[in-house]
Amino acid sequence: MVACMALPVFAAKEKHAAVFEAPQAYSCVFINVATAGTKNVKVSGEAKKKDAAIERAGMNAIHAAIFQGLPGGSNGQPTPALYPSTQPSADHMQYFDDFFNSGQYTNYLTQVANPSGKDMTEIKGGLRVKVEIQVMFDKLRSDLVAAGIIKGLADALEGAQKPTIMIFPDDDWCKANNYVMDDNPKTVDYDKALADVNMKDLINEFDNFMKTVANFPTERLDATLKDYRNEKAWAAADEMDDGEGNAGGAREMLASAASADIVIAFYPETRMDAGKQYVVFRISAIDVSTNKSVYSMSAQGTATYGSGQMVNQLKEAILNVKDEFLSSLQSTFNDMQKKGREVRITIQRKENCPINFAKRYEAGPLSQYIYDWIEEEVQTPGFTPGKNTANKLMYKQIYIPLIIERKNTKGKVVRSAQTAGDFATRLADYITELTGQPCRVDARSIGYAVITLGQDDSLSDE
Repeated sequence: MVACMALPVFAAKEKHAAVFEAPQAYSCVFINVATAGTKNVKVSGEAKKKDAAIERAGMNAIHAAIFQGLPGGSNGQPTPALYPSTQPSADHMQYFDDFFNSGQYTNYLTQVANPSGKDMTEIKGGLRVKVEIQVMFDKLRSDLVAAGIIKGLADALEGAQKPTIMIFPDDDWCKANNYVMDDNPKTVDYDKALADVNMKDLINEFDNFMKTVANFPTERLDATLKDYRNEKAWAAADEMDDGEGNAGGAREMLASAASADIVIAFYPETRMDAGKQYVVFRISAIDVSTNKSVYSMSAQGTATYGSGQMVNQLKEAILNVKDEFLSSLQSTFNDMQKKGREVRITIQRKENCPINFAKRYEAGPLSQYIYDWIEEEVQTPGFTPGKNTANKLMYKQIYIPLIIERKNTKGKVVRSAQTAGDFATRLADYITELTGQPCRVDARSIGYAVITLGQDDSLSDE
């Protein structure tokens, strides 16, 4: 049992909703994930009469979903609270008073059970009940976003370029199932992997969830494969080596082709327990530009006798992790707003360029000028230089502003989103102005760009 404490009394003249004016310490226990977008919980409520106690239990259930979060259980992860604080802000207090006082909260409750027996306890001045309630969590979240009370995932970055998400079969899963190139067993063949019916169902299910629930459509791997299947494209994977052993390989090359910034990888597995079959799947989300984990979790479907439909268990497993996944993604985007977008920049010298990064100018070597320029332009201090040489400079953990002011072609100052490519272009312009040497900028993703000194941006490498 997980205890969820209600909010403190607000000292205001107007009458607040009962959950604020007369808070209760209620219990909230997870039962299971029901149909898509709903959760079954058991919540307590107190009042003088049974009907009023049941009504209060429903109010407490919605209060928990919004302000406290719903607990997890053996088949489901905890559901983070929808609202970013344990109590409404002054701007939102009136909305929530009306929400609870008018009974609007009941629009998100279904199948409220009638308590009896041990679920009813006499207390001083009344009755405490424990009620099984189904909460329409996805609808509640959607309506709070529509009302402007909370931010949706797609709205988290406000004006900045929204990251692109791409779903992949996990590379280890592909290799374990022999979905590899015929002539190179170390290289994953995503065409073979996507021909696997269960994997295809899983990707389609999660893609649909991202579109309908998160309002955050993903880039399709199958479409990218069709558009990017040629020898030169596959060879391009070798060019993605950043000098520190992080060669992109097939997945990163495809992610770059689709300008994907977050890669979600699935590893489904069928297991047996006491004659029952169940599905376990691992989900991981990685920032392509930084190689940092955004989310990692395992989930499973309910064990059943017989083979059953794997896709049904996969759907159940997705339902068990989706809210925690969205919350993790939301936190990532919120953190990005505060600190800036984390990017990395590689600056390399073309072989025939007459200067290198050790060339000295009035105040020091070119590398020091570049370092100082980056230092002045970051939103959050503390970027990290790599193993820099006279021919290559690498910088990580550069937190750049999401929005910058620039002059358009008509000389008007406008605000626009900034990516690693935009940041690198401005840096390249500075380097060219200082050295007189042309620079080429290659934006590998929203968070990674390469500048080549001595290469005109209007030309292409052969």
